[in-house]
Amino acid sequence: MIVEPKSKRECRVTVNDAVIDCACDRLEEIAAWAITREGVRVHARSRSLGSDKVEVWVGGLPFQFLVTAVGPGGLAELTKPTSRIESGEIRAIMPGRVTSIMVELGDEVSVGTPLLILEAMKMQNEIVSHKSGRVASVRVREGATVKKDTVLLEVR
Repeated sequence: MIVEPKSKRECRVTVNDAVIDCACDRLEEIAAWAITREGVRVHARSRSLGSDKVEVWVGGLPFQFLVTAVGPGGLAELTKPTSRIESGEIRAIMPGRVTSIMVELGDEVSVGTPLLILEAMKMQNEIVSHKSGRVASVRVREGATVKKDTVLLEVR
């Protein structure tokens, strides 16, 4: 995968032969992106995990990439996801307030099942399951304020 910066807030990502245009809606510790491919727009978030890794959430699903090379003008080459975070822990991607919990202890969930809503900076972020299984624990309650990386619930 090749990431080619077009400006401070825009880039073009090439994966195999697919070209994807990305525009950054918000540049902070966790950046919010609007990704457009073939007229379809999807929202994603990303954050740096140091000088050689980046974590990206697309549709609420987390992926980690290794930055394998950086060239002139910020052109970066990333490996395919090194790991799809396989832990059963569902963590807060940013600080916020839990406004709604959509599952209960023991519920069966699939990849992409909405689990809860985390509100941050007046934005409602739907947190979805990144694996199939059963809800093993719910560690927060509605109305709770959480820090980034707080374990919200577990799926086993």
